[in-house]
Amino acid sequence: MNNLIKSLFISGVLSLSFSSCTLDGETQNPDSVLAQIGGPQTPACGFVQVLTDEMIVGVQFPKGKYQINVFNMACEEVMGDKGLFNQFLQLGNDDPLPAPWIYLKDAIGAPKFVKSTNVGFRVQRVGD
Repeated sequence: MNNLIKSLFISGVLSLSFSSCTLDGETQNPDSVLAQIGGPQTPACGFVQVLTDEMIVGVQFPKGKYQINVFNMACEEVMGDKGLFNQFLQLGNDDPLPAPWIYLKDAIGAPKFVKSTNVGFRVQRVGD
């Protein structure tokens, strides 16, 4: 019984510690943003066919079919000829992303682009 009470106490303290941590939505620290972003909204916005090998902020995007998922933004902002992904593909190989956008180089899984905590999109190559 004593161990059960200790476990519950430790769990409660950890829960309080985590719930009291917040992050300013305007941060530009990729590590901080990475720690705070949620998963993408489902279903996916759709697919984009990249016709030639491209680079965005020094990261290679080989030609192929990419699935686009957004988190806390509209698909229309990312998809299409005037969408953000196409705008980013039009940048020079080593050009920076337009402010306030950043690329999360240490993100696990598909490449992710964010403009603030919990707002952004990911692109995942799904075929040729």
